Amino acid sequence: MNVRALLASTLLAASAANANTPADYAYTFPIETAASPQDGNSAWRIELTPEVYAWVQDAALRDVEVFNAARLPVPFARIATEPAATSREQNVPLPVLALPAAASGAAASDLRLVIDRDADGRLRRIDAGEQTPATTKSTVRDWLLDASAVDRAIDSVVLAWTAPTSGVVARFSIEAGDDLQTWRNAGSGTVLALEQAGARLERHDIVLGGVRAKYLRLHRLDDGADLSGLGAQAHSVERGHAAPARGWLDAALVATPADVELPAGVARFDYALASALPIHAARIELANDNALAPLTLSARMPGSPGREWSDLARVTAFRLRSGDETIRNSDIDLTSTPRLREFRIESRVPLAAAPRLALGYRPDSFVFLAEGDGPWTLAVGSARVRRADYPVDAALAGLRAKSGKDWQPPLAKLGAARESAGAIALKPPPAPTPWRRWLLWSVLVAGAAVVGGFAISLLRGTRDNKP
Repeated sequence: MNVRALLASTLLAASAANANTPADYAYTFPIETAASPQDGNSAWRIELTPEVYAWVQDAALRDVEVFNAARLPVPFARIATEPAATSREQNVPLPVLALPAAASGAAASDLRLVIDRDADGRLRRIDAGEQTPATTKSTVRDWLLDASAVDRAIDSVVLAWTAPTSGVVARFSIEAGDDLQTWRNAGSGTVLALEQAGARLERHDIVLGGVRAKYLRLHRLDDGADLSGLGAQAHSVERGHAAPARGWLDAALVATPADVELPAGVARFDYALASALPIHAARIELANDNALAPLTLSARMPGSPGREWSDLARVTAFRLRSGDETIRNSDIDLTSTPRLREFRIESRVPLAAAPRLALGYRPDSFVFLAEGDGPWTLAVGSARVRRADYPVDAALAGLRAKSGKDWQPPLAKLGAARESAGAIALKPPPAPTPWRRWLLWSVLVAGAAVVGGFAISLLRGTRDNKP
């Protein structure tokens, strides 16, 4: 063996000896993959679960690492999957054509149907009904929406009207079709515009959940006031493949300290999650029907001096009963926040019961390269060690160049937690012995002793030389 090979093997052995092992972490999670590296998958993606977050000690998630069957670390890095970078929203105005109600009675005669399209095939006018001598104006309860210009799935329909401006609670059903003859159910919902106690409540969207159709038929189910100047838009969101799905967890209500003095007229409710999570949305639901309250949602920020509370959003929460349907305020989208665990809702009006608080989170995503033999293990939780930095992006770029720019590593699942080092790994290491400081003080003390010795010698010499 030549000198270069011997040096390389020595360095490799030294690096392996200094590498982290699963025993350096509190808990491990088995990684469940659908295939083996021999099947062609050289990289896998992992999304952290609330159980993993429960043991994370480092704010930058550096105490999370993947090991192979030989208990050696493999290349592992966090990947950015922010939804803002992988989604596009589109609002397309839809032509709205009112469908007159069919006349009734014995005097009704022939059915009349007139459809007028432009050169592109889009509807310009549709007139349906029965010819009758009656002159009474019919109330419009059905509309036809021309969605032929929308080239993607429709997530929701947003309605607008000119009058009335308040006192509106209107429920609609929506059907979808492509030939104006065959229709299928697409969804239903309630729009509203209300003013109560100085607060204005509005909801204009009806969720469809990704419908593709040339035409939508809107039917009003209630007998409320007519909506003048009804208009509609198709709202679509084009999502990328990398953004993880949003999960929801209910926050547990916790007791507010009895020694905390609340401002006059303020009701306060404190909540907590089992672990700190990257929160992206909040859902607040009042406990009782026909209730309304202006609320402030705040959270305790980690790392802030005194762990102070910071406002996240202000919302007018409501819960109204309309027949068999319960209408409530929309979910709250939150900007990027650190991982949060403790939350607070404050109301300046009395509430009979605590609201329900659910938090939506998008888990952090990681990628590891299948180096060595499986099975692989995710280790988490340590106050002593941190994983090394790996240039995984370069490897992923090479894989995308081969498999296509939209290629993503397949998603692996995490099994149940297993205790490794347990609570011992979560204890910070003991403070290092301050040898340098002790040595400095020793030198100073020795120097002072030497100076003192010289001073005493001089004094004795002076005393002995006196006549």
